[in-house]
Amino acid sequence: MEGEHHVGEAIGYLVLDPGGADGPQVPLVDRVFVGRECAGVEESRRILVPDDLEVSRNHLEVRVDHDSSRAVVVDTSSNGTRVNGVRIERAVAVPLNDGDRIQVGGHVVEFHSKSADPGAAPRAISRATMSIDAPISMAMVMGDLINYSTVSEQADQVVLARDVDQLYRNLRELLREHRGTLIDYVGDAFFASWEIDNDPDAVDHALGFVTAAAERVKEWVSNLELRYEDGSPLRMGWGVVTGTVVLRLMPGAVVMAIGDAVNLGFRISALAGRDGRASVLAVDAVRAAARGPFAFESPQTVTVKGRVGEETIFGVSTRVG
Repeated sequence: MEGEHHVGEAIGYLVLDPGGADGPQVPLVDRVFVGRECAGVEESRRILVPDDLEVSRNHLEVRVDHDSSRAVVVDTSSNGTRVNGVRIERAVAVPLNDGDRIQVGGHVVEFHSKSADPGAAPRAISRATMSIDAPISMAMVMGDLINYSTVSEQADQVVLARDVDQLYRNLRELLREHRGTLIDYVGDAFFASWEIDNDPDAVDHALGFVTAAAERVKEWVSNLELRYEDGSPLRMGWGVVTGTVVLRLMPGAVVMAIGDAVNLGFRISALAGRDGRASVLAVDAVRAAARGPFAFESPQTVTVKGRVGEETIFGVSTRVG
């Protein structure tokens, strides 16, 4: 059968720093490890980059997903991994296509599929890298399930877990389409980011995601069993901010984002969709940086819990016509 993978047969190969004369080419039969050391891994199943301190001892793994016969990459590093310039979630398998480039510190590992068109052009990638403890300029989107505490208290817990998981799975798929990275989601919070230094259109990508999400959520929640007490479907409020953030790796493959902009984004998402406000709210810095087809409502001045002074916010939607 076409596309079927037989055990012991390579589905493709990996190239370190393509275009150079000395970069190794490693067949991908089952799994290949990339890092500074990869201790205990046989030579045929590893790619070493010992000269780069931004690379972890065991930075990532590329393996064959036998259910789909596709290659996937799993980030296990301290400083993060990018595929085609987009930071991927840690410890989550991300599918690879022919020509995809995996950024490992200051190096690139390129994947070539055995079944792909050999004449296809490789995809472009930013070669910049960022330490996970270095300040990063980001566009961020925070989503908040409105009145989640009341819903979670009254709902059947099996239904609650199933329906919230389904909703956030849909949001993650939509996020990938808009080149965003999931930082975290737990309970009622969905937190995504775009790195401005590596993506000049980060703000537009964030706005594209959040305006699409605001519309798609209406469709998705209509099919969920989970409801408010009056039988109406769930609603979400969204905040969009920019600012400097420090990412810190925590135990259990959790990445924590620290910074005033993070706090502000979550506070604004808690205002969105309430008291007659739009379901998507953005700060003035986002409005000023936007270049795409987005409409911003008249400014509102609000007091944000836990902050001194007032903040100017704008309702956001996709411009029609």
